[in-house]
Amino acid sequence: MSKGKFCLIISAVLYGVSPILAAVAYRGGINGITLTFLRSSVSVPLLLAIILADKRPLRLPKRALGSVAALGVFGGALPILLLYLSYNFISTGLATTLHFIYPIVTVVASAVIYHERMPRIMLSAVVLVTVGIFMFSDIDARSDKVGIILALLSGLFYSFYVIYIDRSGLDRLDYMVLTFYVMLIMSAATLIFGLVTDSLSFDFSPLSWSVSVVISLMVTLGAMPLFQAGIRYEGASAAGVLSTVEPVTSVALGALFLGERVEAGQLMGAGMILFGVILAERGLRKKEDQAALH
Repeated sequence: MSKGKFCLIISAVLYGVSPILAAVAYRGGINGITLTFLRSSVSVPLLLAIILADKRPLRLPKRALGSVAALGVFGGALPILLLYLSYNFISTGLATTLHFIYPIVTVVASAVIYHERMPRIMLSAVVLVTVGIFMFSDIDARSDKVGIILALLSGLFYSFYVIYIDRSGLDRLDYMVLTFYVMLIMSAATLIFGLVTDSLSFDFSPLSWSVSVVISLMVTLGAMPLFQAGIRYEGASAAGVLSTVEPVTSVALGALFLGERVEAGQLMGAGMILFGVILAERGLRKKEDQAALH
């Protein structure tokens, strides 16, 4: 397995652990907006300390300032805020499922907008993964349309995050420096949103504080830099497909540690996703071999 694929899969596993920890934090009284703010803000001082200690250049190129700002707002803060807002209308399971339209959006956008050629095996993988994702859902006639729209929009904007890193050249920036600025912008955007909507509340248990810090460090120092590295090595389409290991991880850990029930359809969906990921890995290897021949 190549370095890029390894980074993407480990990143997806870490992201998949995050909802399980979030469920624990919610039990202590924290709400989604506050958790989003802490997830981005807690790690900012630590990232800055690491960057300064390693004597990495903190200053961004002028041409990258606008791109980083757009990434932080539209690819960072907005998808997470929309996802957490959707939790007010529909279940977290359904919201997370609908959020995962972004792999198919990423692949289709790369093919249509950027004329990226995809091997048939890769397209088959996308179909399998997409069907598998929707087999996780518990959508029914009672589901609220507003929540469904918010969750779908969160996936749409996250696909922007994946594609924009790949196509804007931001993947060539230092991982830690890029993560620092994205988290800084996410913190500011979430803080403003929380203050305007009066949805920030810090009256929750010490356990929620502790779990929030763990989530922040795990995402900021692990999942996000690994994902950015994976995009650099493998491209946006591969990142979109391989990251679907995330919901499988969440469902498996939820069953193991939270006692959540796993339906037969979810097991079938997980199998389709994993099979799709295997196909995607073979498709990427085929693409690499063809590139090497030329």
